[in-house]
Amino acid sequence: MPELLLQWTEAGQVKTFSIRDQQPSRHPGTVRLGRDPDQCDLVFGDRSVSGLHAEIYYQPQDQQFYLRNLRPTNPPAIDGISLPQGQKPLHLGSTIQLGRVVLTVARLSAGDHGVLAPPISLPPDLENVYSLQCPNPRCGKVSPYSETLLRQGCPWCGVSLAAAQSIFIPKSKS
Repeated sequence: MPELLLQWTEAGQVKTFSIRDQQPSRHPGTVRLGRDPDQCDLVFGDRSVSGLHAEIYYQPQDQQFYLRNLRPTNPPAIDGISLPQGQKPLHLGSTIQLGRVVLTVARLSAGDHGVLAPPISLPPDLENVYSLQCPNPRCGKVSPYSETLLRQGCPWCGVSLAAAQSIFIPKSKS
């Protein structure tokens, strides 16, 4: 049976979610991803994820899983490339970014033969190394991630950090 396994980190914990062809869901034939538990099968708490962000479905004719964008104003990215509309096939090791949430296709099976990707390695203390880089080209300074900082903006120049790049800085060994 075709199966796709997603893997991501949430609050420093590795999470997984399995998607199978024809599995029961809120919208038959697809598995919807987003923040709204009334519309989505895979729900994220991060506010950068749209209420109804994207969906994954299996196409038997192609023997392929696809990701379809459901939110043109906040498009997902696959392997770092924005998907403003339509759908794109998923492959073993593909990354899916929904807002700040990054998922990896850790297993992909189009039949009886499953392939496993290597597990995601995490830094020892995720909260202490996750930072945001100011999107202002004149500033570009890096600040430790916090919800307060997202609301207030860059402490140096005041530009909104809503579009800031996520930066992982290795924790120095003291």
